Amino acid sequence: KPTEEELRKQNLLNEKAELEAWLKAHDYIGVKIATGRATVEEYATEIEEMTDKANRINEIEAILENL
Repeated sequence: KPTEEELRKQNLLNEKAELEAWLKAHDYIGVKIATGRATVEEYATEIEEMTDKANRINEIEAILENL
């Protein structure tokens, strides 16, 4: 039976993987902006969400380093 710490670590790793998958699925936004096919304003909501998810990944990595 996994310990509480092992479960916590696995939950964090699962959350990180989900966040990374979401970010990867939205990479096209940066490409569209970089190639001039869209503007930052058009994707402001998504960019804000991307930033939030990237920040959470950083938090998770910091937590995992200290486990």
